[in-house]
Amino acid sequence: MRVLLVLFFLSVFILPSRGQNQTEMNNEKAGITFLFPWLNYYHYVDYQKREEAKKFGFFGIGLGLYYKTGSTKISFNVSTTDDLASPIAQINYTKTGPQTNIGSSFGELLYHRPIYQSIHFIGGFNFSSYNFHFSSGNDSIRSYIKTDNTLGMTIGLEYRFDNNYSVAAIYRPALASFETDNHYRHLITVELRIDIDVWKKKRIN
Repeated sequence: MRVLLVLFFLSVFILPSRGQNQTEMNNEKAGITFLFPWLNYYHYVDYQKREEAKKFGFFGIGLGLYYKTGSTKISFNVSTTDDLASPIAQINYTKTGPQTNIGSSFGELLYHRPIYQSIHFIGGFNFSSYNFHFSSGNDSIRSYIKTDNTLGMTIGLEYRFDNNYSVAAIYRPALASFETDNHYRHLITVELRIDIDVWKKKRIN
């Protein structure tokens, strides 16, 4: 799987870019990206059950900086995600008894380029922390948080509605873990991205 990901990642760099007109090719931009990774799918380690687990959840927020020139864009982003059961990020305070939760926080350096019309490729690398939380709901049983730090790849597709708004589906498999185990971990997100240009320069050929 990792070999296939690397081959796909490299092939996109070789393919020609599509979807950029001459005006866009002559522009340089820098700005801020507001990130909302709202739908999250985790593959993680459940330390209470001592096994790998999978879970869907909602809610996430992040912030990024980007520099765009011609048909390419480079960005650095930091985000945090959760596993709330409600798509409107409503927290259920009525639950009692033992509970487990998984969330993540990550920073990533990304390369963006168009591959076909409004569809863009996203690729890069990330440092991620998976935060497993066990809440016993009982004072006699210890609650705890276990954090797994990983290095991984970021790969995905982004659909741009215009120069400011886009949605993206992104896969973040862990390639190496700081934990002394062989467990596989990943985070898949579907997110809304809002780019705000703060600096522009038009190149004159």
